[in-house]
Amino acid sequence: MGLFSPKPKKQTTTDIAFRTEPCLSPTVLGSQDGELHNVSWQQVEDGLEDVFDDSNQFLVLTLQKIKHNIRYVQTTQCDDGIVVQLGVENNNTTELVEKICSEQECIDIFREFYSSSAVKNLQDYTPVKFFV
Repeated sequence: MGLFSPKPKKQTTTDIAFRTEPCLSPTVLGSQDGELHNVSWQQVEDGLEDVFDDSNQFLVLTLQKIKHNIRYVQTTQCDDGIVVQLGVENNNTTELVEKICSEQECIDIFREFYSSSAVKNLQDYTPVKFFV
């Protein structure tokens, strides 16, 4: 490649799956500060407020017992608002889907997942694109 050769174009794919990992605690709340086990809804809400207040924060809520193939919900800030991603289990793998939402919608998603392991309107989520 010469000095003025074009850079290779980065490609994206949605064809990425992660190995399914069991959750050994009823609830796990993860952030860059570590993990908390057996968390209350108030602890989840406090974690979400940290995400909304600091663009460097992220939050992941994982449940041990799931009924709707969603193992975890995670969120962070992005250029367009708040991104919420779901870890959807299927055939011993976990695929990521996401959508952009408001802070209130993010809270509602986490609340529903925390209380029922469900997330409404899965058709509104799109596969996460990864650079390869």
